[in-house]
Amino acid sequence: MQNTSRPQVDSSAPQPLTGRTRRKIVRALVRAEPRSNGAGPPRLGVIVPGIGTAIALLADPTELQRAGHEALGDVFTLSLFGLPLTFVGGKDAAERFIDAGEELNLVDAYRRLAGRILGEDLFVEVQPHVLRALSGASVRRQSGPLADFTARFLRGRLARVGEIDALALANDLVLHMACRFVCGDAISEALCDELARQFHILESELNLTGFFLPIETPSARRRKQARERIISIFTSEVRRVAAEGGADPEGYLHAVIKSSLGDEPTAATAEQLRNAALAVMGAVLGAHTNTAMSLAASLSELLEHPRALAAVLEEQSRVLQDGQALDLGALCRMPVLLRSINESLRLHGNGGLWRLSRRPVELGGHVIPAGSLIGMSMGLVNGDSSFYHDPARYEPERYCDMKTDAFQSPAVKDRRFGAFGLGHHVCPGRTLAYTMLGIALTVLLRDFRIEVLRRPRAWLDLMMGGMARPVGQLRIRLTPARCAPAGVIQRSSAVNGEVGLP
Repeated sequence: MQNTSRPQVDSSAPQPLTGRTRRKIVRALVRAEPRSNGAGPPRLGVIVPGIGTAIALLADPTELQRAGHEALGDVFTLSLFGLPLTFVGGKDAAERFIDAGEELNLVDAYRRLAGRILGEDLFVEVQPHVLRALSGASVRRQSGPLADFTARFLRGRLARVGEIDALALANDLVLHMACRFVCGDAISEALCDELARQFHILESELNLTGFFLPIETPSARRRKQARERIISIFTSEVRRVAAEGGADPEGYLHAVIKSSLGDEPTAATAEQLRNAALAVMGAVLGAHTNTAMSLAASLSELLEHPRALAAVLEEQSRVLQDGQALDLGALCRMPVLLRSINESLRLHGNGGLWRLSRRPVELGGHVIPAGSLIGMSMGLVNGDSSFYHDPARYEPERYCDMKTDAFQSPAVKDRRFGAFGLGHHVCPGRTLAYTMLGIALTVLLRDFRIEVLRRPRAWLDLMMGGMARPVGQLRIRLTPARCAPAGVIQRSSAVNGEVGLP
């Protein structure tokens, strides 16, 4: 039996930073500026020069872009700490932007945007034979063992009743899952624990303002140190596997070793080993950062909406009855679960889609110079009221009547779902992300009773990280299913003594 009562509000706790408040902040800051000449796009300014753009981007980048289009049309520019950024919207300009070939390059854009902190050498074109290790067939083959590992991991870490931050749990769990998929079963849990700590530091400020602050902050230095430690760990892991063998011949690490180290991996140079480690790091980073936040958001939304949760639990019980194994095949028979994941991805998937112009390009009647950073917020796509009725509402049932793909999200070719990119650059790890999300949610809801204690004050868009990041904690208490009926969700306003992750 579910307790559907809502928790009482703790009046002493900080009040939520609502979307309406953040939109008001943006609207109060921005102003249109006259075009300096007849060639380039019009410019969006701010009433507080210097830091105003940074404040507006932190408050609500989707609303900032919306305000710019309302004032200046389909294409406009703004300046962030002296860096010009061009934003694209409107049907024709957006379609031209999405359909562009190599004249608008994704890898170049993220090398420019994130290279200062994450390192330019992390952003390279991945070879097709390496990408095949992320294919649906590869994910399907590994999905059963990944589900078994997830169940063992959670039972081991949450063996007793404890209050935890679900965001920390999502960070650690998804990092372990990603490392096992990318590196293979032999990577140790202790090593993954250290990587989880280092990735948490590295990903702590994946936002435009953090990347382009004109000063070297302590946070930036910590992230650079974390990056070097991650590379060191993966270099050692690549060297170990190259020397010992045993890597899954169809797995990602084997493909990286073959691509980076050649026919004699044990004779690889330090540069070759580092390049292989960077390829591993890039795959884990891509599989981890947005997936961890997606897991936290999906769990939070289900706990907030008892009817949606009840439907997911009923479906889970039906599909997994009689000892049916949990794998990608089983997940694809759980459309209710997949729709709930998609709705969380839509509501929170508000990052930026970025390209760098390799030559002058025309967009919306304006010529954009070569070397320009051009972007659009996925929040404009995911919150399009002409396609999504009442777009701010959590409503997984909206996908029932849509033309959907195997994961019960709007078909990729419809370009109405921006969680995994659009156009030529749909995320190659899409199948892996859905599989990790589906497995993690299914195991959590099957094996634990979950009690919500406190929710984040807000979820902020970052225009870099893909998924919104929470302000505050998502505190939950978990009881193993052997102590309470699986999937029974209760709500409480009390916050008791912390137990934390063992």
